[in-house]
Amino acid sequence: MIVRKIVLISWLDIVARADWVGDIKTVIEELKPESCLTVGWLIHDGKEFLIVADSVTKDKDFGGVTVIPRAVITKIETLAEITPASRLKKI
Repeated sequence: MIVRKIVLISWLDIVARADWVGDIKTVIEELKPESCLTVGWLIHDGKEFLIVADSVTKDKDFGGVTVIPRAVITKIETLAEITPASRLKKI
């Protein structure tokens, strides 16, 4: 579904280390998924993933596009019901 509103997405990212980190207990205690936040216009709200863009031009081109799989999303908050087109008319 195509959606045009500003959202704040909370999600978990993969954490990896290439160095020696110790025994299994240390690994389990010290390495956890990283909490992340992404803000932008929700331009696709699909079953498997969301697409968010942080920039838009008057020609309706999007920039700063991020695809976030639903499996890693912990929360979605709507910040504003402002569409890119309606906002660009004011510039």
